[in-house]
Amino acid sequence: SMANPSPQEIRALADADGVVALRVVPGAKVERAAIENGGLKLWTRTAPEDGKATKAVLAQLAKLLGIAARDVELVSGATSREKRVRITC
Repeated sequence: SMANPSPQEIRALADADGVVALRVVPGAKVERAAIENGGLKLWTRTAPEDGKATKAVLAQLAKLLGIAARDVELVSGATSREKRVRITC
């Protein structure tokens, strides 16, 4: 199904520190999310340049969780499609 995972499903992926493994697919036609291989996969329309995709993906994740963008922080992978993000609330 094309339905996005629920906030509860996304939070269930987090480790003890609230960190979720995230794989990003930039330049997608449709923004969506799915759980694959124990991690979260996010498709974003934003192209991967100047960190714009990272910022867009953090905002997208916050929206999926129903929280403020400031409550999602990048832990690693600023220039990679494989990122680790912490949910701080």
